[in-house]
Amino acid sequence: AAELWDRAASALGPGRVRERLELEIRAIRASALAGAVVPSRARRARCVAEARALGDVELLTRTIVAFDVPTLWTAREYGSLDTGLLAAAHEALDGLPDGADELRARLLTTIAIEQEGEPGGEGPRRADEALALARRVGRPETLAAALNGRYINAYRRAADRDLRLALATELLELATAHELAAYQVLAHLQLQQVHMARLRPAEAARHRAEGQRLAEQYGLPLLRRISEWHRALGHAFSAEFDEAERAYREVGDDMSRSGIWASEQGVTFFGIFCVRLVRGRVADMVEPAAWMAGQWPHISATADLLALALAAAGRTDEARRAVEDAGPVRPDYFYELALALRARRAIVLGDPGLAAECLAALLPFADHIAGGASAVATIGPIAQTLGDLAAFLGRPDEAAGHYRQAIRVAGAMGVEHWSRAAADALRALGAPAA
Repeated sequence: AAELWDRAASALGPGRVRERLELEIRAIRASALAGAVVPSRARRARCVAEARALGDVELLTRTIVAFDVPTLWTAREYGSLDTGLLAAAHEALDGLPDGADELRARLLTTIAIEQEGEPGGEGPRRADEALALARRVGRPETLAAALNGRYINAYRRAADRDLRLALATELLELATAHELAAYQVLAHLQLQQVHMARLRPAEAARHRAEGQRLAEQYGLPLLRRISEWHRALGHAFSAEFDEAERAYREVGDDMSRSGIWASEQGVTFFGIFCVRLVRGRVADMVEPAAWMAGQWPHISATADLLALALAAAGRTDEARRAVEDAGPVRPDYFYELALALRARRAIVLGDPGLAAECLAALLPFADHIAGGASAVATIGPIAQTLGDLAAFLGRPDEAAGHYRQAIRVAGAMGVEHWSRAAADALRALGAPAA
């Protein structure tokens, strides 16, 4: 379908801009659904510029929301902000006439998705507005998109885990009832993430399998490939570390070849880094961590990872310099994992002030696993990190309580090497396991 719409749009002459844009809108959506995320975004940017020049606010809005397809993660380069698109979207939002509620809801959803993970509250606020308006409009696909927009903005608090469950459950019911195939697949993959975060690996695996089956059935490679990261995570749970690293590379290579993701190299690196950290081999990651920090200097977590690698390699002064200007952790699907890694940095660099800040920020996540929200990579129970922070800060009784919690989390997930690590930490404190 994407190729057909593309050919139809290309066949129109330069004097038929409006007619061509109508076809481009369909081509953008079809191409994005087929997995060509990067070229679809570039195409939309060109078309938005043309639509703005025509002065037709409704055509501009439909062009902006053409890329509004089901998404589990960031559908742009990770950590970037498309200021040009957002300017056009706010211009369209201000210009839409009264009564254009469906277009307004879809535009609000696009703004919310484009703002996910950004500091400040516009992403969640616009998502709430979109969801309320979509409920009034009553069109199933508009509501499905709004539920997606709210879900992807629900990673800022530990309690958002329950909100994501409610949103994904509603989306699955809606998509199933109205035969919205792409959103049905998305909802299963959201529920995979949610159940992983809720320490229910069997339920997570069930939803992943069903999501992948439906993605194959409906020809939705974008969603199928994104779900493949879970394969690597499964190996990490089983302490099959070589297999985990191999799986991260295979999935990253698959995404890179297909043009499906702008950030597959970063996610691959992140997953392998976490595996190496758990294995005690993070000193091997200095060179790739330095490359990643250079590629994504706007992502503060990359500085933390570089510092951890440098410190493990005995280059402590360089590690401290690497994080001199590190900003806050992004409030997105990697939040609790990135914060746990920052906590590790505080410990290895001997920073009690930062350690205390991280402990306070991570306490609400005590019954989570670091990385459960994204279901991509992990360094184990948050409680293990909390125990290490408390021990570093000279609070052995508090540390023991956290390590016992880590054993309970490990038991719920069925991950034996996490249980052993927590038990070893308790023995080092001279504390009983129960």
